[in-house]
Amino acid sequence: MNQQTPILQEKDIVYSYLADLKRSAREYTTAVTEASCPEVRQMFEQLLQDTLQLQNQTYQLMSQQGWYNTSSSAASMEINKQIQSYQQTQMQTNQMIQQNVGMR
Repeated sequence: MNQQTPILQEKDIVYSYLADLKRSAREYTTAVTEASCPEVRQMFEQLLQDTLQLQNQTYQLMSQQGWYNTSSSAASMEINKQIQSYQQTQMQTNQMIQQNVGMR
C-alpha cells in the first residue's frame, strides 16, 4: 500500500484546536457577561471553566513537544506589579458598585 504524508501535521492540528479553544473561551466570556438568567450564566461559567482547563492542557502538551514557544518571558517582578494593579482596580470597582447599589 502507498503511504501518503498527511496534509496537516499533528502540530498543525493541535495548534488549530488551541485556537478554537481560545475563540470558544472568548465567546463564553461574552455569554457570561451578557446572561441575565442566573441558571444560564452558571451554565456558561461552567463551559468557560471547562474550556480554560482544556486550553491549559493543550498548551502544556504543545509546550512539552516544543510546538509552542513564547517569544520572551516577562520578569516576575513586572508580572506581580501588573497583578497588584489589576487587583487594586478590581477592589476600587467593587467599592464603587457597592456604593452605587447602596444608594438605591
